[in-house]
Parts: sequence; structure tokens; C-alpha cells
Amino acid sequence: MRRWFWWFLLAPQGFLLAGVWRDAGLPPIDMAVLACLFLALVADRRALPWLLLGVALGRAMVDEASLPVQILVLGVPVALLLPLRGLAFRQPWLLQAFGAVLAAIAVPKLTGLCGQWFQQPSSSAHLDGLTIVWAVLLLPPLLWLVQRLPPCRAFVEVAP
Repeated sequence: MRRWFWWFLLAPQGFLLAGVWRDAGLPPIDMAVLACLFLALVADRRALPWLLLGVALGRAMVDEASLPVQILVLGVPVALLLPLRGLAFRQPWLLQAFGAVLAAIAVPKLTGLCGQWFQQPSSSAHLDGLTIVWAVLLLPPLLWLVQRLPPCRAFVEVAP
């Protein structure tokens, strides 16, 4: 029960931290893409729906689109990356970089598509090539760090 409390308390704050990071002039970190990588490649499968809800709540805090749109925008890349989990034992950095590219392209495109479909435009629907490059360079090492820090550490799936 305590791990869920920490998840719903701290996970949404990551999106605010990414905004502070960007405002400080540092390279942009797309927390939605990092969350998609964590959920798809590392997180406990039994907890995925509730983990996704916590991340969607955080993204809904900083984006104009509603919570159901955020769940859809984040859930589709997670569902696309989830089958790649079995390949993670061979080349984890290469797989994480590929997943970062896929999610960095899918999240803004899905945000724009869902924003048009549900009449909820979003400011994060812009696809930027520089953000994709930073995602490939920064997110695999950040994923390694995030899975060792609370609250994410409590939800890392243990290999059987």
C-alpha cells in the first residue's frame, strides 16, 4: 500500500520537474516518453494499468488535454513497446534507444490526433527532431537511473 502512495504522490511530479529542467536551459527531457519506456520495458505487468493512471495524471497537470486522452496517448506506445520486453536481455541500450525513438514520435502524433478527434487541442502535439535526438541520448541512461530510485524501484518487475 505504501508503494502506491509514493507512486501517486511522486510520479506525477516528474512532469513538473521536467518543466523546471527545461526552464533552466538544460536539454529537454520528455517525461511522457521516459514513462512509456519505464512502463513498457521495466515495470511490473500486473500493475501497468494503475501505473499508467499515475503517469497520465501527471501529464494532465501540465497539458491541456483531459485525463482520458492522456491515458490513450500514453497507453498506445506502451502497448506497442510491451512485446519488445522479451528482447531486452540481449541489447538493452539499443532496444531502449529504439523504444525512445518510437515513443518520441508516437506521443506527439497521438496527442495531435486525439486532440483533433476529441476537440481537445494540446500544446505538446508538436513533433521536434531535436527532442527525438535528446530522447535517444538521454533517456536510456535516465531509465537506468529511474528504475533504481523511488517510487519506480518498487514497481520494477523481477525476472523469474
